[in-house]
Amino acid sequence: MRIKSMIATFGCLDRARLEPGEGFNLIQAPNEGGKSTWAGFLKAMLYGIDTRDRDRKGYLADKNRYAPWSGALMAGRVDCRWNGRDITLLRATRRQGTPMGEFKALYTGTADIVPDLTGQTCGETLLGVTR
Repeated sequence: MRIKSMIATFGCLDRARLEPGEGFNLIQAPNEGGKSTWAGFLKAMLYGIDTRDRDRKGYLADKNRYAPWSGALMAGRVDCRWNGRDITLLRATRRQGTPMGEFKALYTGTADIVPDLTGQTCGETLLGVTR
């Protein structure tokens, strides 16, 4: 899988866009610049957010850690190339719903759903590794 672009409303990212280039990419930014947030976003896009996880002393669950600072609902888009096809992954949160719980995988530029690619299987199918 090759990531072409990502758009995120996630933590400090408010409809932010990242377009990695070919090969190895390195994100260099100051503290609080969003580096870990982009990593958390990609993980959430591929594997979802574990809503059973709870805050504990010294630890914030991802659903709270990455709640958008803008007050908007968590949402994202990843455009990538997989198995020779361009696909678009979409995740969104409905009001009062599961964070990033709505999932769609479409062939880019169409309304055609990518078969057998679900919110639960996305990461493992695309990357070959479990959460």
